[in-house]
Parts: sequence; structure tokens; C-alpha cells
Amino acid sequence: MKRAEYLEAGKIVNTHGVRGDVKSECWCDDLSVMTKDLSVLYRKKGKEYIPFKITKASPFKGMVLLHFEGIDSFEDANSLRGEIVYAKREDLPLEPGAYFIADILGLPVVDADSGKEYGILKNVNNGAAGQLYEIETENGMVLLPVVPQFVKEVDPDKGIFVTPIPGFFDEI
Repeated sequence: MKRAEYLEAGKIVNTHGVRGDVKSECWCDDLSVMTKDLSVLYRKKGKEYIPFKITKASPFKGMVLLHFEGIDSFEDANSLRGEIVYAKREDLPLEPGAYFIADILGLPVVDADSGKEYGILKNVNNGAAGQLYEIETENGMVLLPVVPQFVKEVDPDKGIFVTPIPGFFDEI
């Protein structure tokens, strides 16, 4: 399976001050990825990814304050509002055995015991109590809590193997 070279890392939601800083959502597992691990983020224009060197990054109220090289005024920063920022896959730290959400979307969700396919993973939602897999079945959408009791294995090349409680996928 071909993996995307660039992954969504966050969204610039506002300006901060008058010297070109922006406030960004961080879509990584940890804010430190954007504040310490990355030195460049990218904007997408058509099919091209334009690099923006990060000159300053710090956590701020659950978000990240960023300053990019060449973005030095309120007007420059305001022009970035609403932009999705991307990181190169090779620049993102990933623990052994871990995976990117982008790599599991579209995978089949399969019963770990019987091999029955329940549906396709359409989205991963971050709920208050943890992640939920949004699974498209032939009867509609099902939300499955991502807990070891249900999700037995996630293989980005083969599928998501689950052991749901009886009736979980029967009625929608």
C-alpha cells in the first residue's frame, strides 16, 4: 500500500499578536511534536507542498503558537488563517509498532476469531473517554471504542481485527 508522503499535522486557526505569529491546532498525539520535533511544516497549493520553516514554536492553551520564517506581520499571519499544515512522514517520530491514523483509514474491520468483515474504517474520533472507530457497515455507521477488549490488532497492511460483544454489529 502506498503511503502519503505528507500528513495533516494541524490547522492554523488564528493570528497571535502583530508580529506574524499564528495559533494552530495540533493534530499530532502530542504538542511536543510541533513544538520540538518539527522544524518545517508545509502548506498545500494544488498538488504542491510549500515548506514553511518554523522559527519559534510553543504550547499555548492546548494549541501551538508558531512563527514561520518570512511571516512577519499581522497581515501575513492572517492570510494563513484556516490553512491545514502538513508534516513530512519522515520527519514525524513514530514508536515501533505504532501507525499513523491516515494509514488505517479505509481498512477493513474484521472479526479476529471468525474472519467476518464488518465494514470499513471511515474515521477515528477523539472522544472524552478515548478514541472511537467510525465503521461504515452495510447497515449504517457504528462507533467502536478503541479498547483492548474490542480491538485486538491493527495491521496497516491487512486490517483492523476486533472482537465485539454479541449484537454490536447486528442492529443499526
